[in-house]
Amino acid sequence: MRMRTTTTMRTKTTERALLLALALVGCGDATGGTDSGATSSSTDASTSAATSSSSTETSASGEATTAGSETGSESGSTDSDATTETSATTDPSVTDSETTDPVDTTGDGTCSKGQILCDAVCVDVSADPDHCGGCGDACDPGDACVSGVCGGDEACPPGMVLCGDECRDISDDPEYCGACEKTPCGDLEMCEDGVCVCRPGFSGCDGDCVDLASDPDHCGACEAPCEDVCVDGACLDAAACSLQVCDGACVDLEAHPDHCGACGSGCDVDQVCIGGECWDYEPAAGCDGCGGCDVCPDPELCCELDGYGTSCVDTELACPG
Repeated sequence: MRMRTTTTMRTKTTERALLLALALVGCGDATGGTDSGATSSSTDASTSAATSSSSTETSASGEATTAGSETGSESGSTDSDATTETSATTDPSVTDSETTDPVDTTGDGTCSKGQILCDAVCVDVSADPDHCGGCGDACDPGDACVSGVCGGDEACPPGMVLCGDECRDISDDPEYCGACEKTPCGDLEMCEDGVCVCRPGFSGCDGDCVDLASDPDHCGACEAPCEDVCVDGACLDAAACSLQVCDGACVDLEAHPDHCGACGSGCDVDQVCIGGECWDYEPAAGCDGCGGCDVCPDPELCCELDGYGTSCVDTELACPG
C-alpha cells in the first residue's frame, strides 16, 4: 500500500508539471511577453522532469513488482512448509494409540491393564499383529493375532497371552514380564507395563534394588554407607530400631521381602511377604479392584497389595491391611 500511494502522488505531480508548462506556453502566446526560447526551455525542462519522474516511477514500480514476487515466493514457501507440517500431524495413517497413548520409559504403571511398552508406546500384544506376543513380533500379512499367537485359535481373556499352556498377563507378571520367553524379573523386582522395576519401597542403585530406609550400604541415598544401623534412612544406634536388626538393617520381618520371618530369608520373585511368610502371588488379570472380581481361583484371595495392585495371593491368611 505504501508503494502504490507514492506512485500515485508522483503521477499527479507529473501531471501538474505538464499542465503548468502548457499554461505558461498559453500565457506567452496570449500576451506575447514570454520569450519563445524561454518557453521552449521551460517546456523541455518540464518534459525532462516528467520523463525522469516517469522513469523513476517505472523503476519503483518494477522494484515493487519484484519485491512483491519475492514476498509471494517466500509466502508460498512458508505456506508449503506449513501445509507439510499440517499433513504430518493429520496423517490418517497415524493411529490414536501412536499419538495419544501414554509414554513411559520408567515403568511407572501408566499403560492400561494388559498393555506393555513397545518403543515407548503402550501395546496390547495379545491382539496386535505387529507386536504379537511380544514387542516387534509381527505376524505374516493377513494373519490375525489371537492370545499373542499369530494365526492362533485359543482365546485367552483380553490382555492375556498364551504362554505354553497357560494364559498369562505379561504386562505385570514377574515370571513372564514383557514376553513368554523373557527371563523373569529379579527377586526384589516386580513387573509393570512389561518392564521389570524395583518392588515398592526399593530403589535402583548401581543396577541393584535396595531399601534406602534400612540398607546400611545405602542408608537414605545410594552413596551413603552406614557404620551403625540404618533406621528409616538415617544412620543411628541399634537402640533406635524398634523392629529387627538384620546385618545393620532395621526391618519389619512381617513384611520385608528380603527378610521375611527371619533375617536373610528372602521371598522369590513371584512371592510377597505377608505375616512373616512368603506367599505366591500373581496379578489379577483384568481387575482394577477386588470388588466383583472373580478371576482368582480357590483358595487364592483377591488382595489389594500396596504398590502391586489387585493380585491373587495363595495365602491362608487374610489380605494385609
